[in-house]
Amino acid sequence: MNPTWEGMLRALTMTSSMDRREFLKNTTAALAAGAGFAPWVAGGCSDASTSTRQAVTMWEFSWLTRREGVEAEYADWDKVLDELSARGYDTIRMDAFPHLVARGPGGEQVDRFTILPQTPLFMWGNHTPVEVEPRAGLVEFITKVRSRGMNVGLSTWFNDDPSHRAETVATPADYARIWLETLDHLADAKLLDAVRWVDLCNEFPIGKWAKGAYPLIFDGADPADPGPAISPWSSEAQTRVQQYLDEGIGPVREAYPELSYTFSFESVSGYNARELDTSSLDLAEVHVWLSSDLEFSAASGQLEVLLELGPDKLAAHAEKAPEVYYSERDRWLSTLEGLVDEWARWAAERRLPLVTSESWGPINYDDVDSIEGTSEWDWVKDVCAEGVRMAIDKGWSGICTNNFAQPHFEGLWSDIAWHQEQNARIKRS
Repeated sequence: MNPTWEGMLRALTMTSSMDRREFLKNTTAALAAGAGFAPWVAGGCSDASTSTRQAVTMWEFSWLTRREGVEAEYADWDKVLDELSARGYDTIRMDAFPHLVARGPGGEQVDRFTILPQTPLFMWGNHTPVEVEPRAGLVEFITKVRSRGMNVGLSTWFNDDPSHRAETVATPADYARIWLETLDHLADAKLLDAVRWVDLCNEFPIGKWAKGAYPLIFDGADPADPGPAISPWSSEAQTRVQQYLDEGIGPVREAYPELSYTFSFESVSGYNARELDTSSLDLAEVHVWLSSDLEFSAASGQLEVLLELGPDKLAAHAEKAPEVYYSERDRWLSTLEGLVDEWARWAAERRLPLVTSESWGPINYDDVDSIEGTSEWDWVKDVCAEGVRMAIDKGWSGICTNNFAQPHFEGLWSDIAWHQEQNARIKRS
């Protein structure tokens, strides 16, 4: 990793909000002057168990946690699944909540949980506490998915609850246990035929998701500190991560050999992940965005959105990004293709099918009030259409159209024809 990039992230996590704003301003100025930073590269999802290319969307944990109050876009599963099918999608990457479906560390089975809120500026999930029933919800939802001829890719973001059960999932054996119990639950409901793959943890081993494993891998590190994960891993840390791939997946595959397994990888620590022995993986689940490139992210304002520096940063990004993108469109598309090629070469060397459920344009984005006569989603649709083309050309097995093919991103969700066009391209190829 470029040490300047590593140092910038460390500085941003250790300074105050006011200092971060000043630091970001200086960083952006340096980029404009031509300072070199390593690009971000990332990990994502879709099915690779058949020869038919999958048209993938990510519904993460919102499918269960945004069903009431002012965030109720998924309240009617029949309605939103019909809408998804009409747009041409056939595979949903979703949070299976395995740490809540499975028994707790003391052997207790709980049917109802309170999911704690996401941070206020995060675009996915609930922003007030919500009561959910993961065991019942998982069976009901996948049953409805399957009845429409669609499938699911299972993953988890280890959402927090008041008992902090996610933190108790720490060792490879813990990962294997919760996933075995979750698949047992689905097997009892005769739903395994709807499962295309199992991703044991979203963007492993980032601490925001792998809350329990992170301190064990990185010598007691705080999961809120990304430093250890984005820095070059020691041989000891790499060995520990490898154990999760091998010992986490191994027992689950032994019980359910008909399924495909992986750990998805994210951008900043992706160079570390590419050094792992991937013989235990059945597919490469990687996320690739233009905004994985630090120069574009800083120049367009995406970096400020990612760092959640304030509620005004999204609107500023939505206004600035089209100008930055269209002014050098060929250059930025070349940058994106370079990121795509990097993962494609790695996967080809490992003989791993490539799938992606988060990709192409911005990483974090949302609806905003647009400038009259334009849409905040126009530039996003342009770069994402090009990303779809690149993935098709390079033989991806599962392709998403973007990060935001979900009911709660109303501006993009409403453009039915665009979704249909992209998914027709994916399936036609």
